[in-house]
Amino acid sequence: MFFYDNELRDRNVSYSSNSMKNSALNSVPKNAIQAAIEESLSFDCPPDAMISILGRSYLYFAGNGYLGLQADPEVLAATCEAVLRYGVGTATSRAAFTSPPVFEVERRIAEILGTERSLYTVSGYIANQILLESLEGTFDRIFIDESSHYSLFNAAKRIRGVRCRPIAFRHRNINDLKEKLDANLQLHEKPIVITDGVFSYLGTIAPIRDYVDLLADYEGASLWIDDAHSFGVLGENGYGTLEHFGFDSSVVNRTVQDDADHFGFGNCSTISTRLFTCFSLSKAVGGCGGVIPGSESFIQRLKDRSSFFFGASAPASPIAAATAKALSILTENTIRQKLRENTVLLKNRLRNLGMEINDLPVPIVILTLGSSGNMRRIQKELSEKGILISYLPRYVGLGSTGALRIAVFATHTSEMINELVDSLKKII
Repeated sequence: MFFYDNELRDRNVSYSSNSMKNSALNSVPKNAIQAAIEESLSFDCPPDAMISILGRSYLYFAGNGYLGLQADPEVLAATCEAVLRYGVGTATSRAAFTSPPVFEVERRIAEILGTERSLYTVSGYIANQILLESLEGTFDRIFIDESSHYSLFNAAKRIRGVRCRPIAFRHRNINDLKEKLDANLQLHEKPIVITDGVFSYLGTIAPIRDYVDLLADYEGASLWIDDAHSFGVLGENGYGTLEHFGFDSSVVNRTVQDDADHFGFGNCSTISTRLFTCFSLSKAVGGCGGVIPGSESFIQRLKDRSSFFFGASAPASPIAAATAKALSILTENTIRQKLRENTVLLKNRLRNLGMEINDLPVPIVILTLGSSGNMRRIQKELSEKGILISYLPRYVGLGSTGALRIAVFATHTSEMINELVDSLKKII
């Protein structure tokens, strides 16, 4: 293994100089099993295209830091500055006082997407629960893609009432969704359809345009998209799945009164289906937390109705500052263009090996190569060559053997991608 770029080397490996072996964390005794787990899974540096584990360098094609912003020097500097100025946490809930970096994230999201406001919370997982709870009473039945993230299923299960038990439809299958709608909806009942935008364990994109067209025939229908793996990746400006399909991101998360007051605003007059979305800032953005954009009245409704807003602590100030800085970098198109180029290169090289790879602009490749034992062997042999990819033993849609998952970042070089593919070719 060798370093491809001095700047990349300094960016990543230099952080290991103050690694955990010199940290106060090592004052806590560890048993042998725990020590072995930590040694095999702990980074010595920020996760990026190249990482260090126990002083050894690896090419890293796992995780979900698609733009590499989690290791950007400006983002790290913003974190350190915020620690010194604001401390680690706010030590209060959002209903009381909040540090400026938290508000800065909310302002930046609203500005990027063109919404009036946004709400920033500690995780995308919780943002999903906040959003669906706030919508309770606006729908009668829940329909959810079977391959949606766990957080969406868990949010749906929190909704009270037998009728609101989630009804799963086959992955991205518009015909099955229509059959489920027609079989389960009674007269005047309002459905809400829930889906990921990008399915991170499958590398697929939800057919949002088809869903919107279908739901136009159902009274009071809503569509809710979790854009955790889409924001920063899909769309000309990186606004996510809705932009990818040509929708205006500014018309999401609005109250019925908003639409009545602003009839004809943006694309709103041409869409009868109400659109809702939220997403994580810990993927392509490289920060942490979840965010819900929306109108002034919609965000106020979230705050009024959510127990999380009153009961949970705000995102940590340093993390919020890092996230705000990453969002400012996100607006630069060059980094997204590099990600798209790397995605095309990886998928083309894998096709040249005879593999069936989709041409979606998603920086995720899912490979099923024989048995689970064979895929674990491939993962192990790649790691011995200094290349890390993921093996997913189970997930809806993967089948009984699981699959290998490769994620490409904007910070990978063409040499890195070629080494991955060339190494894979030798061991499959």
